[in-house]
Amino acid sequence: MSVETIRIIFNDEGADTYVVDDEEIEFGDIRESVEEVAGSLERLGYRTILTPLTEEGFDEFLKEINDGRADLVFNLCEGAFLNSKFEMNIAALLELYDLKFTGNPSITLGVALNKGWTKDILKGTGVDTPLHFVTDDPSVELPEGLSFPLIVKPLTEDASLGIETDSVVHTMEELSARIEHILEEYCSHALVERFIDGREFNISVMGNDDETVALPPSEIDFSEYPEELPRICSYEAKWIEVSPLYRKTPPVCPAPVSEELKKRLEATAIRAYRALGCRDYARVDMRLDKDGNLWVLEVNPNPDISRDAGFARAARAAGMEYHQFIGELVSIAAKRYE
Repeated sequence: MSVETIRIIFNDEGADTYVVDDEEIEFGDIRESVEEVAGSLERLGYRTILTPLTEEGFDEFLKEINDGRADLVFNLCEGAFLNSKFEMNIAALLELYDLKFTGNPSITLGVALNKGWTKDILKGTGVDTPLHFVTDDPSVELPEGLSFPLIVKPLTEDASLGIETDSVVHTMEELSARIEHILEEYCSHALVERFIDGREFNISVMGNDDETVALPPSEIDFSEYPEELPRICSYEAKWIEVSPLYRKTPPVCPAPVSEELKKRLEATAIRAYRALGCRDYARVDMRLDKDGNLWVLEVNPNPDISRDAGFARAARAAGMEYHQFIGELVSIAAKRYE
């Protein structure tokens, strides 16, 4: 299909806030990412239209996306109305209007947001994922085959929300307390899974069908991480740049791995990508245990693609400048619609 004009849609709710050492920090304003994407597309010769999504401007949003001015929608919506669970609804809205858009379909976004469903699908398609169970009962008993240490996460949150240093538990008392915290703080069931203590990798995947490729693997470097803490990429370590934990979990891309391990990482990531019905692009997170086994933790079908994020870093490692990477996402989507 021919693409000349691209509409960029995004949930415009301002910056998030987080408290570090009693200081409130603002971060994550989507506008910066939108401007980066728009600038890249314009550099490549496309015309762009910016269409923000806000609760008070929803009617206008509906009118604009269906006004016929754009050939393709570049979907940067990570939710709607301060609720990440509506991420799939925006894609479903585009599908309802029969609009062509980049990224994953609503069904994939909805399924992947539920960590339990994701793991059931991975397991059912032969992709190794840690043994787990889902519960809303703090007094739960461990099912057969599971033993400590375990990690407890909200069932339906993304971006590592709800993952903190005390998410890894070693006793029934700690497990019960963490489940109760998830229920109260996030109004969500808890996902409890075996904690894999090992190297952590993020694999960015692009493309569709036989042209699906994995970009160079990225690894989280825990070498300077405090020894008394479990080696996990918590919400604070992932997003809050002023946090000591953020500075002690730098990404390394390309990851220092053997060619054999690189091929295993790529093949596993593509299998997980296909198992969840991903299209265009997604990121797969996995860990390598001490016995050399790979375990898929999550599949993120709507990862951060801003200039400084991991996906763009992997694209650079593959030889793509940022504007080329954004242009490739458009090309992949356009070819799919042909």
